[in-house]
Amino acid sequence: MDFIKDALGVEVQFGKYSFMVYNVAAKMTIFRNLGHIDAGVEIVPVKRFAAEMSSGVSYFEQFVWDLEQRGIADIDVPVLILGVDHEQWGKA
Repeated sequence: MDFIKDALGVEVQFGKYSFMVYNVAAKMTIFRNLGHIDAGVEIVPVKRFAAEMSSGVSYFEQFVWDLEQRGIADIDVPVLILGVDHEQWGKA
């Protein structure tokens, strides 16, 4: 967990897709079961921003679609997924 405040766990993930899934589907559940968090926030790049990074970086749109298709499980933790972009996009 990148940090925890008031039982809210926050992860910033600009890495491979598997790490995004692990953060939400496993790590946040573990931290909740240990009594450290009640909910989480996962901050990830949007597709346009991920395209400017090294290969294999996943992005917000795909991650949200996958989670929606997966459906809800009884071990899930409430998580807000935030997609971020670079404000200087397209400027030289």
